[in-house]
Amino acid sequence: MERSYSPVPAGRPRSIHEGFSVLDFELRFLSLLAAATVRAAGHTPAGVGRSPGLGEWTGYLRHVRKQLDDCPTVPAARVGRAVIEVLDRYDRGVPGAPHELRNLKRLRDHISHGGALPTDRTDLTTLDELVHAVADAIAACLADAGLRTVADDGTGESQPVFVWDGDEVPLWPFLYVTGTGAWHLFSKFAGAQPSYLCFGGTVVTATPKGEAVRSALHPLLKPKKADNGTLDYFIRDVERDLRGFADDDSEPVYADHDHGFEYYWDKATGEGTGTQSRRDYFRLGPDNARQWRDESGWVPYSDYLRKLANWQVVATRLRQKLDQLETQLAAEERETLGWASRERGTTRMAKVIVHDMDGSHAGPPSTFAELIDGVDEDLQANRGQTQVVFINGEAGIGKTRAMLDAAKSRAREVEQALLEGRPSHQALFLYVRSTGQVLDSLRTVVDSAVASTRNLTDKGVKALCRNGLMTLLIDGFDELLGGVGYSDAIGSLRPWLDDLGGRGVVVVSARSSYYMGQYRSSVERANEQGLPYVRHRIAEVQRWSPADVESFLDECEVPRRSLDRLSEHDRRLLGLPFFARVFAEMTLDPNESEIKSDTLTERLLSKYVAREERKLMTGEAGAALLSSAELRRMFEYVAEFMASHDEREADMSELEDAAEYAIEAELSSRRHLKQRLPVLCGLAAASDDASSSRFRFQHELFFDQFLAGAASRYLLEGHPALFQAMLKQSHWRSATVTGVVSTAGAQLTVRAVSDFAPRIGGTERQMESTVAATNLGALWTAVVRETGTLTGQTVVNAIFADELDLSQVEDVDARLVGCELSSLTLPATPGWSLRLENTTVKKIKVSGSPNALRHLHGVRHADLVELLLPNELLDRKEGILAALQRYGAEVVDAESRNDDLPPIEVLAARHFLTSMARRVEKSVILRSDNQPEDNRLKWAQAYGPDAWKKFVNELLVTGLAADENFSASGERKIRLRLKCSASAILADDGSRPGTEEFWARLGGK
Repeated sequence: MERSYSPVPAGRPRSIHEGFSVLDFELRFLSLLAAATVRAAGHTPAGVGRSPGLGEWTGYLRHVRKQLDDCPTVPAARVGRAVIEVLDRYDRGVPGAPHELRNLKRLRDHISHGGALPTDRTDLTTLDELVHAVADAIAACLADAGLRTVADDGTGESQPVFVWDGDEVPLWPFLYVTGTGAWHLFSKFAGAQPSYLCFGGTVVTATPKGEAVRSALHPLLKPKKADNGTLDYFIRDVERDLRGFADDDSEPVYADHDHGFEYYWDKATGEGTGTQSRRDYFRLGPDNARQWRDESGWVPYSDYLRKLANWQVVATRLRQKLDQLETQLAAEERETLGWASRERGTTRMAKVIVHDMDGSHAGPPSTFAELIDGVDEDLQANRGQTQVVFINGEAGIGKTRAMLDAAKSRAREVEQALLEGRPSHQALFLYVRSTGQVLDSLRTVVDSAVASTRNLTDKGVKALCRNGLMTLLIDGFDELLGGVGYSDAIGSLRPWLDDLGGRGVVVVSARSSYYMGQYRSSVERANEQGLPYVRHRIAEVQRWSPADVESFLDECEVPRRSLDRLSEHDRRLLGLPFFARVFAEMTLDPNESEIKSDTLTERLLSKYVAREERKLMTGEAGAALLSSAELRRMFEYVAEFMASHDEREADMSELEDAAEYAIEAELSSRRHLKQRLPVLCGLAAASDDASSSRFRFQHELFFDQFLAGAASRYLLEGHPALFQAMLKQSHWRSATVTGVVSTAGAQLTVRAVSDFAPRIGGTERQMESTVAATNLGALWTAVVRETGTLTGQTVVNAIFADELDLSQVEDVDARLVGCELSSLTLPATPGWSLRLENTTVKKIKVSGSPNALRHLHGVRHADLVELLLPNELLDRKEGILAALQRYGAEVVDAESRNDDLPPIEVLAARHFLTSMARRVEKSVILRSDNQPEDNRLKWAQAYGPDAWKKFVNELLVTGLAADENFSASGERKIRLRLKCSASAILADDGSRPGTEEFWARLGGK
C-alpha cells in the first residue's frame, strides 16, 4: 500500500501536498491497526470516526494509546510503542520553521487556503523526513509480526490477520483483500454505505457489496450523531456551493472535525489555468449561525463565499462592464436616434406598484429604490421560497434604465466600501439582458455576463444567489430563446429555480401582461411536475406624472409653448420617459425647433427611416437605393417576420426578403442594394461572416410601431383576413395596439374585430387562440379609450389582460360574451348598462356610487378576487356576494339563502385554497406557531389566526399537506407544502384521497 504513494519519477522529493496525503494514509493505517489490536485483546476499542480526517486520526491515536496500555498482549505493546513514537514525531512539527507554520495542522491549513511558503525554507517544501519517520515506526512495529489471510468463500475475498508470538490481530473489517490481490483500507461511512481506499488495482475507491462488512463496521464506529437537521442542511449546502467554484474534474471530500466538519477540494483558479487545493473548516456557531474558520478565527459563512469569489474584483469588474454597457447604449442612441451625447435632464427614479401574481393586494406607489430595499430584505430573510419579482411595464417606460442603474449603483457602493477597507454586506446585482442574445439560454447569458470577472461561472453565481450575496436581474426575459418563453414561459428559468432550491431572489423584466398570463399557465403545469418552492410578485412600472414630465422638460429647457401645442394623445405619450426624451431632443434640435402637424410617434419613425435611408445612398449623384416609403415598408415586413417567428431578431436572409417585398422586385434589380443592406443600424455579426449577422431594432418601441404599421396597412388596403391572421401570430404590446387604432381608425378596427371570435368552434390551436383573444381585448380597450364610448357592441371571446377602464366613458351599453377580464373599472356616470355572459372578472372597481352596481348584469361572484368600493376593499367571497346583492348587481351564481352559507371554517379554507391557486403556489412558509412568516400574505390573514391554524392542521391530519423543516437562521420556520394542487382540493371530486375527509372535518358535509 505504501508503494502506491511513491513519487514519480522515483528519487525526487514529494511535494508538501503529496506528503500530507501519505501522512494521512499512515495515521489512518496505524489508527485502524490500534483499534483492531484493542479488540483482539478482548476490549472495546474507541469508536472510529465515520468520516475522519487527519486531525481526527491524531486525536484517535491519543485516545487509543491509553487503551493499549491496559491490554496485556504482545501486539498491544508493539502497536502502543509505535503510537507513542508517531505522536511524538508528529507533535514536533517542523522545528525551526516560522512560529505560525511550525504546527503541522496550521501548515496544512495554510497551504490548503492558498498560502505561499517562504522561498528560503526548502525544509517546508516536503514532509519526506516526517513521512519516513512515521513509516519507520510502523515498520518496526510489524517487523516481528507474521501475516496470514483467511479466505471468505462467499465473496472470494480474504481477511488479513497479523500474528505476534501466537497472538492474532484480525484486521477485518477495517482491511480486506480482493481476489485480484487489491488491498482495501477503510475510508469513511457516509449515509448507508462504507467506502474503502483501494491499493494495487485500477480503481482508487470502492464500496463493498453485501451486508457483512456494514454489519461488522457499525459497532466499531462512532454512533451516528443525533439528528441535527440544521447541521445536515449546512453540510449539503456547503458541498453544493463548493461545486460552483471547484475544478470540474474534482470532487469535494468531506470529513468530520472536532468543531464541525471540513472539506478538502480543488478550487478552479481564474483564467481556467489550474487549480488550488484547499482544506476548509465549517461549524454552526451561536444561534446556529453558519461559520467558516479563516486565519483569524471563525467568521460568517458569507465571508467565506465572498473570499472565494474575490468580492472586490467581482464588484469592480461588474461595475466596469455596466459602465461599458451604458456607453454602448448612449452610442446607439446617438447613431440611431440622433440624440445628444449627454443625456438631457435628470433621470427620474421609476415608481412601481407591487401586487401579488393574481393582481390582488396592490400596495401604494413606491420608488424603484424601495423595491430594491425589499429585495435586500428577502435576501437576508431566507424565506424558504425563491422570490421571483417581475418588473412589468410598457416599452419605453424605463425598465432597462431602472434595472441598469440599480445594478451599477450597488456594484459601485460595494466596490467603494471594500477599497476604503470598510465591510460591505450588500448583495451584488448581476444584470443580464436579452438584447442580442435572444437565441441563447439563460445559462449562456449568465456565463457571458460574468466572463469579465474571470473567476465566476453560472454555477458560482448560483451559489452566491442561494446565499443571498447576489441577485440575478434579467432584462427582457420574455425574449430569451427567441421568444419560446411564450409557449413555455418558465422553461428557461426553471433550471435556475431548481438549482436555487427555494432560496434567493430573481428579478426579471417582462414586457406585457399577456406574458404574465402565459407564465402563470406554465407555472401551473410545472407545479404538477415538481417545481421548486417559488413565490411570485409583480412590480408594475408607472408612467411619469404630468408634474414629472413638466419638471423634466423644464430641466431640458424645452419651451412651455412647445408642450402646449401637442395633442392630448402625444401629451399622454410623454409619460413614457423614452418619448419625453424624444420630445426634448426634437424640440431642441435647431433643424426641428417645432413639432409640426405629424404625431410624435410619426416624427420619431420618420427620423429613424430618414437616418437609415442616408446609409443606403450610392455614389451616383447621392441616389437612394430605397426610398423612405420603401425602407419603411421593409421595416414593417421585418417586424412582421419577427412576430411570426416569436423573435426580436431577423437574419440577413429575412432582411433581404423584406427588401424584395418592399420594392416588389428581386434585389438584383437594384444594383448594390444587397451589398449595402448590412450597413443598417441594428445589424450585429456573430462572426466575421456577414451572413451570420442578425438585425434588431435599436429600441423595442420601433418594433412595436413598425408592426403596427404592417397591421394597419392590411386594414387600410382592405385585407381584414391578413390583419386577423396577424392577430393570431404574436402578442401585441400596447404601443402596437395604440398604433393600429390611431393609424387605421377606430371604425375600421371595430369592423375588423367585431366578427372575429378566435375561440369559437375550437378550430384554433390553444396558443393561437389565447394570443388572438388577448390582442382582441387590447384592441377593444384602445378603441374605447380613443372614442370614449362602448355602445351597441357585443365583444366576444376577448381576453383583457390589462384593466378595462370605463370610468371616463360616458356611453356604455354593451355585452361581453365569453370574455376574461383581469380588472374592470365601472363607469362613474349613471345610465350605463353592461351585461356579462359566460364572462369571468377577477377585480371590479366602482368609481362612482356603489348603487351603480345595479347596471351590472350576469356577474359571477365566485370569480372575483376583489371588489373595490369607494371606501371599502372586499376580498372574502361572502363579503363580495353580500355587497353585490346589496347594491343591486345581478349575480348569477348567488346562494339561494344567505343563512345556507357553509361554516366559517369552510369559507376560510375555500378562500385560502383559492388564493394559493390564483398565485400558483404550492407552499407557504410558517412560523413555529403555524402562522404565516411573511406578514405580506394578507390573504392568509383574512379570517383571523384561528381559522388559518385550523386550516393548516386539517391539511396535515388528512395528509393533503406536509410540514417540512428547512435551513434558516434565527427563529425556526416550517414549510407547509401541498401534496396536490389547491385546485384539486377545492374540486373535491374524489380523484384525490383525503379531500372528502378534509372538508368533512371542517364541517362542510
